Amino acid sequence: MKGVIPAPGPLRPLALATLISRIGNGLLMTISVLYFNRVVGLSIAEIGLGLTIAGLFGLLSAVPLGHLADRRGPRTLFVLLSITVAGISLLYLLVDTFAQFLAVAIVLTMLDRGAGAVRAALIGALTKDGVGRVAARAYLRAITNIGIMAGAGVGALALHFDSASVYRWMFVTNAALTIASALIILTVPRVAPVPNSDDGPVWVALRDKGYLAVAGLNAAMSIHFAVLDVAIPLWVVDHTEAPAWTVALLLIINTAVVALFQVRSSRGISDPASAARASRTAGLLLLASMALFAGASGGGVKTAVALLAIGAFVQVLGELMQSSGSFLLGYDLAPEHAQGQYQGVWGTSMSISTMLAPTVLALLPLGLGVPGWLILGAWFALVGVLFVPVVHWAAARRPNPVPTPVPTPAPAGTT
Repeated sequence: MKGVIPAPGPLRPLALATLISRIGNGLLMTISVLYFNRVVGLSIAEIGLGLTIAGLFGLLSAVPLGHLADRRGPRTLFVLLSITVAGISLLYLLVDTFAQFLAVAIVLTMLDRGAGAVRAALIGALTKDGVGRVAARAYLRAITNIGIMAGAGVGALALHFDSASVYRWMFVTNAALTIASALIILTVPRVAPVPNSDDGPVWVALRDKGYLAVAGLNAAMSIHFAVLDVAIPLWVVDHTEAPAWTVALLLIINTAVVALFQVRSSRGISDPASAARASRTAGLLLLASMALFAGASGGGVKTAVALLAIGAFVQVLGELMQSSGSFLLGYDLAPEHAQGQYQGVWGTSMSISTMLAPTVLALLPLGLGVPGWLILGAWFALVGVLFVPVVHWAAARRPNPVPTPVPTPAPAGTT
């Protein structure tokens, strides 16, 4: 567990809080759709539409709440948001119409997306150099995968019983875990808010063309995160001779490699230039993996399973490189006095990627077959190559560093 447990310091309670909250996330990821369908009585189309609308509203909250974290301090704000999210999630147990489901989903998604930006600002404040931030995000991502796996295992037991009362208890358990993780965050040092300044525009992140360009590239490449969830299950079943259980095998490969090697893969990424090169390598690895997935349609059972497994391994190597590069770029290209709102922009770009990914995958690999896989792989490679010149341009545009009191614990009374 040496590569997963962080060294003593503020990162340890963050890691424990992440593990606990992600167990709850894994629970709900496993049972929530069935609960809304079988217990509440919503159709699959209503559930999908409601979550899509909520996702659109969620794009509006990350930057303002990230900015609030800059001005008020991220720690206590994150705790308050997390507890509020936990409470509102329990309202799902009271809904019995689509309108009620939509209202709860919108509010919950907006607060949750905003909390993500505030959490990123907190991590940035507690780890003040690029290498430290990359290592911190790598630790937390590995722990996230472990937590979701554990939560999904418990959720599988709930699916076995398949009763309304068990599903409801899963929602209660998730809320309790979320509150527990929020209280653990209170043990990390307070972070002083950034002094307010009236000598420039408020929404500086939305005016930073260099940062927006890099965030856009990162979002364009992040479409690959949906490949295993969206494209692979249908591709394996409908277009290859591989048995259906191969889908689970590929997910296990991905999850295990991320949990074991995300921290190790982040070493050596210390500045924007090295992060850009890592992203370029990621694009080439993703191209290779898409070609392997495409090739799985042309062989027998053994060939298909082998190509899919190798493709999943190559893809997760690209995922490790891209994630590590993005951890540094999201922080290092942002000025210290506005990390909260910049992390809001970064998180919003990722949310847009998540929303667009199913459509892209439906049109390319699932719609065009082998040519679609190759087009998608070429897209990843092109985006990866563009990282180097665009990051160089964005880094040259960075404003001069602004000294702030963020690295030091705040005096009593601040949040």
